[in-house]
Amino acid sequence: MARKGVKRSIQVWGCDLEDGTKITNNDEGIVSVIVNGDRTVTVTDSSNNEKIVEGARWVSYVPRQN
Repeated sequence: MARKGVKRSIQVWGCDLEDGTKITNNDEGIVSVIVNGDRTVTVTDSSNNEKIVEGARWVSYVPRQN
């Protein structure tokens, strides 16, 4: 059964973008990657600053499993 309602943001190891590029937590200066329900991507840097990546829209992601 499919979920209904607002999609939540989740922290992931990395994601593929519509333009064919990738963002991962191993990229230079990126500590954390978050995919949002509206298909935008938020990254956190080593200074704990969060920002939405301009023009980035994710198509798939690698979920974190703890």
